[in-house]
Amino acid sequence: MKKTKAGKKIPAIKVILPITFVLIFTFLFTYLFFLPKRPSFSRLKNGKELNYILITVDTLRADRIHCYGFSMIDTPFMDLFASRGIKFEKCIAPTPLTLPSHTSILTGMHPTFHGVRDNGGFLVSPELATLAEFFKEKDYQTSAFVAAYVLDSKWGLNQGFDYYFDRFDLSKYKTISLGNVQRRGDEVIDEAITWLDEHRHEKFFTWVHLYDPHTPYEPPSPFKEKYPNRPYVGEIAYTDSQLGRLWNYLEENGLIDSTVLVFASDHGESLGEHRESTHGFFIYQEGIHVPLIFVTPFEKLHGICRTNVVSLVDIMPTLLEMDGIPIPPQVQGKSLVPLFFEEKESKKNFAYAESFYPRFHYGWSELKSIQEKRFKLIIAPELELYDLVNDPDERTNLVSTHPEETRRLVGIADQFIEESSQGSFELDYRHIDEEARQKLAALGYIGSFADPSSLKGKRLADPKEKIVVFNQLSKAKELMLKEEFEQATELINKIIEEDPDIIDAYFTLGNLYFKMREFENALKSFFQVLEKKPSDAFTVINIANSYMGLGEIDEAEKFVLSVIDSMLPDSQVYFILGNIKNLKKEYEEAIKYYQECMKLNPSSASAYNALGGINVVQGNLDEAERYLQKALERNPKLRKLHYNLAQLFEKKGDLLRAADEYKIELDYIPHNFMASFNLSRAYRLLEEVEKEKFYLEKTLEINPYFPMSYFYLARIYLNRGEKLDEAVSLVKKGIELKPEKKDLPMGYFLLADLYNRFGNQALSLEYAQKGKQLVESKTRNR
Repeated sequence: MKKTKAGKKIPAIKVILPITFVLIFTFLFTYLFFLPKRPSFSRLKNGKELNYILITVDTLRADRIHCYGFSMIDTPFMDLFASRGIKFEKCIAPTPLTLPSHTSILTGMHPTFHGVRDNGGFLVSPELATLAEFFKEKDYQTSAFVAAYVLDSKWGLNQGFDYYFDRFDLSKYKTISLGNVQRRGDEVIDEAITWLDEHRHEKFFTWVHLYDPHTPYEPPSPFKEKYPNRPYVGEIAYTDSQLGRLWNYLEENGLIDSTVLVFASDHGESLGEHRESTHGFFIYQEGIHVPLIFVTPFEKLHGICRTNVVSLVDIMPTLLEMDGIPIPPQVQGKSLVPLFFEEKESKKNFAYAESFYPRFHYGWSELKSIQEKRFKLIIAPELELYDLVNDPDERTNLVSTHPEETRRLVGIADQFIEESSQGSFELDYRHIDEEARQKLAALGYIGSFADPSSLKGKRLADPKEKIVVFNQLSKAKELMLKEEFEQATELINKIIEEDPDIIDAYFTLGNLYFKMREFENALKSFFQVLEKKPSDAFTVINIANSYMGLGEIDEAEKFVLSVIDSMLPDSQVYFILGNIKNLKKEYEEAIKYYQECMKLNPSSASAYNALGGINVVQGNLDEAERYLQKALERNPKLRKLHYNLAQLFEKKGDLLRAADEYKIELDYIPHNFMASFNLSRAYRLLEEVEKEKFYLEKTLEINPYFPMSYFYLARIYLNRGEKLDEAVSLVKKGIELKPEKKDLPMGYFLLADLYNRFGNQALSLEYAQKGKQLVESKTRNR
């Protein structure tokens, strides 16, 4: 012990402690000061601003890509992404359906929360924040280029994008389903490169969606020849070539060193495994195991591979952290940035997936799953447990032999679903525009959903037990798309005999009869749907349309009025009534119904457009313009909107603006033959004969059964004194097509003039007399 001056002894510990504290402090300060900083993406960036490109390839399963272990394909650019980035080996899609999965990618939320659980019948809530909105707030230029109608802006994923390239022309399809309205990858990449070229000197966030691996598998040459009998693989190889075009553009324009590229797929594809032919029905690995690669400009992050189980919902928070944007606490995905630098397991190292497709369309049980690195649980009426390490093909159900593992994962699933569903968004059709809803009902979407109230308390069928029926119905829909109607009808009727409770079967049958113009049979099928799902608005739409197909407009009106009081208020029903009154030229009643429609759906572009059209007809041009402008603000691509605007400007005497509007209408709806014909008339009045001729010929291409195009084309030849024999043939063809009585005299007078040119006075007088008699008859009957 040390002594004080007073001779008191001090314990040694009291002397040692202050020295120890000084030494520890000095050591810690030195250690922390000189210790190399923990790697982070922000330090790698070092203040550098980056661009971001999100690429999603639809229907691409991970195990068909070369860099994911598939040796029977060449995917050089996907492989390049892996060599220049961080590849995640075990990424899981939250659902094997396009719109719900992309909603999760762009919002960082699971379907349990965002509520988009199927294609076609769901809208992305405007209250959800998308990646594009976050980047837009930071002054990024934002754009999206989508390849399939299932991602059309009407479903709501366009939120936050300055430019959203969709523009799908439904009129060119003889038969339509959400899946078959698509465009090839080269067209999407062309558009994306054009936009990037205009904005390459600004910071940008761009989403590029490619759809080629989706059915039908039709790879172009040389990929068709390189992968004979393997068209799905051929489509993937073709897609890789298009990704190469994008990469080469970035490289040639010096953008590689300032761009982060995210490569992913929304879901996989079952190629017959578990007896599923495509995707959406089951949630086995072939349908939900997808690629995920983050390509960065930083060499330190090249060629990294991680085996953690991750989800597509993790993309959104990862990109936010990469750009230094705070991740909102409600985002359900987790940032993967820490895994860029170190592979470590998190406490919640599992992924969730679901498919509600069997429930919504057939009234069978939905499927949900939780998977970790080794075990995967599928929650169905008959639980399934698989060891993914020793049984990657999911052939042996271990529920009976691993009860404790099953109970553990059921507990995790229950807790996750409960927590992730809190404050979730519910299905709401009210803000889907009426025209879009009418098309969807006609396609068999929305209305074919099983009535939720009828499923309560029932033991729902296990989808595994129904896969044969599902495949048969899918086959019937394929036959319908190929217009093999007789075979499709036979197959659907067989399905209904075996399982009379499948609403989707009756809807498909009704739509099939509707396409065949067998409206009586269509009515029978749709009324059977109505029996199983009373007062359903979308069934009412199809029944009304079937009556109108029969020309029974009064019956359509009578039917809708008979059910409207038993239904929940629905804007579409009032829109249908407005259309009926419009067809009957009972304009004041039509206006009342359209206004009722707008009370229920104030954002209805269709109702504003219809009101604008009525006011054009009535000559209320200022009122018409007001309504049409409101429609334009809500949906500039709406069918017949620009046609109505053209009619408005014609009545105002502004033929140049009218011509411009007709052209825009044809850009959006190329098969609107009346827009083309009226455009020819505008050019006739403007005395631009070559343009008049061009659009008359275009009208005949679109609709060879419209008589007036023949008459006016013949008139051009007559006035020029050329091709007179052809002009005679054109007029006679027009007369054969039985034009309206008011138009028929023009045909006879044209023939009279033509035969006069030939010097055949007898025939000239004969046709002139016929024309004169029709005019006099019309005058007497006024």
